[in-house]
Amino acid sequence: MNNLSSLLCGYNNRCEGTAKVALGQLSSSIEGFASKANNFLREDVSNEMLSFGPFCARVLLENSYAAIVGRLDPFRMLYLSEFQAQPEYEHGKRARSAFAWTGDVMQDDKPTQALWSPDHDLPKISRALFSKYLEHIYWKPAVERMLDFVSTIPAEPTLAEVLLIDAEVYIGETRGKSAQLYSTLSKAVHWEFFTSALLFDELTVKTSIRETFLLVSKLGLISHFVPTAYASLKPDEAVEHYISFRKLVP
Repeated sequence: MNNLSSLLCGYNNRCEGTAKVALGQLSSSIEGFASKANNFLREDVSNEMLSFGPFCARVLLENSYAAIVGRLDPFRMLYLSEFQAQPEYEHGKRARSAFAWTGDVMQDDKPTQALWSPDHDLPKISRALFSKYLEHIYWKPAVERMLDFVSTIPAEPTLAEVLLIDAEVYIGETRGKSAQLYSTLSKAVHWEFFTSALLFDELTVKTSIRETFLLVSKLGLISHFVPTAYASLKPDEAVEHYISFRKLVP
């Protein structure tokens, strides 16, 4: 699954120092959990798949988005790396500055309609992965650049669904799918079921794994068309990694 980790974490040999270590750690985690998840996707149903499959998908979803957050906002990645390296860092104590789904991935308050109002305080301007600000500044232009590039290369069946992406609605749709998938996987990870009638079946687990793969791989591909993203692949390299990865996913 090195193609997927490259799509999400970029080209590690172009990194240095703390960023290289952080993205290397995320890359290793993504490769390991993606490989296990893909095995579950291809295998017959088993107790291990039903219980551990959602956990693999949940880790993959979070680590994938953490990697992209780090590449778009390197300060966030570097701060967390340095903070966790401090001797006073405690594993058993919740850090208010820790990476969090709400805040780092999803905006933690309702977005205002007036994005560019002079009355906004800087701390109130969300830098979450799916915030309206990143959608406007990063994602819409990146989707348009990606589509322009992909449309110029020879036809490839695995790129057909990519060419159907609409820059105007892509992040809104991805935000909604990500939130729904995160909620679904959380129920299995935290084992919220008090009746066996609600336990995940084979179809639910495999569908969740596949949807996770599709979500993170497309966003990873598009991230390399953000000009300021850290450790980005060249456009042709990113597309090649995407094609290779999609051929592995049934």
